[in-house]
Amino acid sequence: MTHDDDEATKAVNTPRSVLLVGSAEALAARCRGMCLRARVMLIVESDLATLTNTAVERKPLALLFPDDIYAFDSAEFDALARDIQAAVVTLEPGVTDEVIEARLSEALLRAELLRQPEPSSSRYVLVPDGPRRSKRR
Repeated sequence: MTHDDDEATKAVNTPRSVLLVGSAEALAARCRGMCLRARVMLIVESDLATLTNTAVERKPLALLFPDDIYAFDSAEFDALARDIQAAVVTLEPGVTDEVIEARLSEALLRAELLRQPEPSSSRYVLVPDGPRRSKRR
């Protein structure tokens, strides 16, 4: 792979995606439904062994964790989310679909705001209109 290939890879926009980590099939099916309603284009499932590589490669907007898995190493999961500019969503047992949908929507919005480009800065500044001081002589 050449340097140009690396640059081309970085320039590719990844689809709006969510990474579902180590979830039971019943919860995963419910999350898939919520993701579709939230207009998520890609739902990727991962286990703990491949989490970091998958997250860095896919750059999802949100990482969805069952509560017990998140509690296993929350500081590392938060650091990973920060590194890829994603939001963390935790799902406790018995969580309702409405709660999943609300948390997911909020997380997607937060992550999209994090990924907004910084406004370009300039060395020139607009001076507001108003009274001007006279020049010293």
